[in-house]
Amino acid sequence: MTVSHSTFRRASDPATRRGWTVLVVTTFGSLLIFLNSTATNVALPAISADLSIPAATADWILLSFMLTLSMSVLTVSRISDMVGRRRIYLAGLAVLVVSSVGAAFAGGAALLAALRGVQGVAAAIIITGATALISDVFPAHRLAGALSINIMMASVAGMLGPLVGALLLETFGWRSLFLVNVPFGLVALVLAATVLPHDRRRPGAGESLDVPGAILSAVGLACLLLAVNRSSAWGVTDPRVLGLGAVAVAVLGAFVIVERRAARPLVDLGLVTDRNRALAYATAFLMALPQAASLVLVVLYQQAVLGASSIEAGVAATVVAAALVVTSPIAGVLARFLTPRSVSSAGCALAAVGYLLLGLSMTGTGIGPLFHIGLVLVGAGNGIFMAPNTASIVRGLPVDRRGIANGIRSLMFNSAQTLGAATALLLAAAGLAGAGVGGYDGVVVDPSGALWGFHVAATVLVGCAVAATITSLWRSGAWLVTLTGPITTAAAPAPSPAPRGEDR
Repeated sequence: MTVSHSTFRRASDPATRRGWTVLVVTTFGSLLIFLNSTATNVALPAISADLSIPAATADWILLSFMLTLSMSVLTVSRISDMVGRRRIYLAGLAVLVVSSVGAAFAGGAALLAALRGVQGVAAAIIITGATALISDVFPAHRLAGALSINIMMASVAGMLGPLVGALLLETFGWRSLFLVNVPFGLVALVLAATVLPHDRRRPGAGESLDVPGAILSAVGLACLLLAVNRSSAWGVTDPRVLGLGAVAVAVLGAFVIVERRAARPLVDLGLVTDRNRALAYATAFLMALPQAASLVLVVLYQQAVLGASSIEAGVAATVVAAALVVTSPIAGVLARFLTPRSVSSAGCALAAVGYLLLGLSMTGTGIGPLFHIGLVLVGAGNGIFMAPNTASIVRGLPVDRRGIANGIRSLMFNSAQTLGAATALLLAAAGLAGAGVGGYDGVVVDPSGALWGFHVAATVLVGCAVAATITSLWRSGAWLVTLTGPITTAAAPAPSPAPRGEDR
């Protein structure tokens, strides 16, 4: 029997509409998470002053969130397969609301950092749940586009966070940054409960959690991030820092061994056996490292070195977000003529130039044209990069492995952002300490004494983006799109190289 194209389109319309509805609802949850995660950046000086805490302690208000998010993303992703994706997603939103109420009324740094850690677990649930839910409802030929929209909006929210946080901070105080989660979180919870499809199978049926893998991944990431963060307080050569680093390497190495032998591993290591996909993962990691770090660096530079207000510091992030939104559709247009390898490499190179200009503009005398041009190029580079590189990761995989593939990308993205932010805080705090400022609530008297920390951090950002450009270019395949025949999307038992004319 012959089925016309128009008939097929009509038949697929209800499913397509349901997919877009789920995408909107889950993207709303992601927006809430990423706005809140970066909005706290501009509040560090105010929180430090109000709670009388030093910089090394204040760091944990940011890093505890990132740490628990990175530690738990693999485990909660696996649990969502066991108990049901809708259930775990709703639970994540509920945990976010409750922990936000506690954080808003926290009376000390330890409690606030702990509750931020709980929020990090909620964020991991929401982010991974959104990816899985989107993967379930979109057909294979639309999945990459849907995931790209979710990623783009989450990135924009993360970049707008400092401005939103600054406005709330100046108007209502730092506690409002957490209270605002409550009404929006409840709206997201109601929408999700109404719209998201019910789980079709019995929770836990035929599933098991890789407990050794979950423990090893969490411990390894915790030790690695602790080593980076405590370097500023203890010193890079301190035995505790070196010990944490050594434990991290050993534990993460053991994690790889366990995953290779596990019947149901947290991470499907077979996904990185394809050379081009492995390089796409590496490029995503390298591009994520400087993304959050640059926002932390720019905000601290304006507040602690130039003495700018939190709103002025937040505007810089808005410039990056605007450039990202404008350039993201351009990537789709370019993808009609250029392969993902070409487009994503161009995005990496643009971001590298942007980070370089930001570093050169940090002179301690004000903000000039180089600063704003650098912000625009950083946003444009990331906007052009994200969609084609994500498509490179999921392309060529059967539908039942695309969610897993994107879950690994999410882990690498969040871990890289955590490491990048920790490194930026470490270097910036060292520079500020050299200028006689021991916390984030002060302004240096002589900027020249603090600039070295910011310059070293900017150099690291440039190095990451240059390395990302190299790994992206290193992928094999053509530079231009060539149509050699129809592209099939049939499921295959294992990842395979991209077909001719669809190079990564």
